[in-house]
Amino acid sequence: MSLFLRITMIGAVLGGAGAVATSWPVAAQTSPNSTAAGFAGRPQVGGTYQPRMTPEIPVTGTATESQRHKDFSGKPCMAVSGSARPFVTNPKLFDHVVNAENGCPNAIRLQVCYLLATGCVAMEVPGYGRKEAILGTMPSQKDFRFQFVEKF
Repeated sequence: MSLFLRITMIGAVLGGAGAVATSWPVAAQTSPNSTAAGFAGRPQVGGTYQPRMTPEIPVTGTATESQRHKDFSGKPCMAVSGSARPFVTNPKLFDHVVNAENGCPNAIRLQVCYLLATGCVAMEVPGYGRKEAILGTMPSQKDFRFQFVEKF
């Protein structure tokens, strides 16, 4: 276990819910704004709560608008939401779960990250299907924010 991860875990346990502002990456270390991998546009933001102000997400490259897959009526195909699921054995530990539902016939690939973090989880949601992914696990922290980008 790396020294940074140990320090982060100790700070989370000793400091409570608001002490740690870092996220624990659980998958490939890719940037959510990378257009080279086929992900284009500004990331969409979601979470378990909605604060008064949404932070600006820095965009690299030339893509500034959100690109989303749309159905025949122009509505976005993907409905993405987040929830915190407590552990059965320890109710102070929470899995941060991202749920994605596809309302279109084609499979859609997503890249989901904690807000403004680089550790991301790749998801492929089948046509007219649902998928969930665990973004990370945090002690005593129910609320979280995430961003996602669809692959074209």
